[in-house]
Amino acid sequence: MELRHRGRFYAGVDFGKKQDHSVVAVVEGKRDHLHLRHCHQFKLDTPYGVVIGYIKRLQDNWNRLASITCDQTGVGDYIVEDMKRSGVRNVEGVTFTETNKETMATALKETMRTAECPQCSWRGYVETVKGEWTTTCQQGCTSSECNPQTLTPLLHIPYDPQLLNELNTPTYQLAKTGKIQYSHPTGTHDDRFWSLALAVYSATQKKANKPIAKR
Repeated sequence: MELRHRGRFYAGVDFGKKQDHSVVAVVEGKRDHLHLRHCHQFKLDTPYGVVIGYIKRLQDNWNRLASITCDQTGVGDYIVEDMKRSGVRNVEGVTFTETNKETMATALKETMRTAECPQCSWRGYVETVKGEWTTTCQQGCTSSECNPQTLTPLLHIPYDPQLLNELNTPTYQLAKTGKIQYSHPTGTHDDRFWSLALAVYSATQKKANKPIAKR
């Protein structure tokens, strides 16, 4: 965190305390690609003041932190206001309604399953409707070794078994309201998932010049 980075970054913050962790995730936007540059999970019972201080220091050390999108559900509403009073810039709060959670989870999923060819810029899903996986260019491009050209994902995530496992943790079901309800099995956590979803959602909305949903 001491390094001064110079890209364009988008942070997502999911607050927790007793049962859930507070997590800060930061992605960097490069053209249509997003790169996960930082993901920090705090210990349980970490005071919110420590989390705010960490974010403030992160912002001071990282240039061009375009937005810090936070879960303001419950006590998060007060924390977001406290962050603004503490001098943290570009803070935006999002309430975790069923609609907003579905929108953010969809943005993360779509970015994770979309890839493009570095040669011809063909773009499509790496996971097809039939559940099969596409890892090479569908236009027939080949690498310098004459092998099928490997696709490049739009969301670049460093190999981290715990993070990748948590990204597959959330479960969902269709409620009678017609909305999707998200949950996670007992004994597991989805805090990294939602912090990354907040960061990716913020980046995609900013790129499209759309306002962040508040409610």
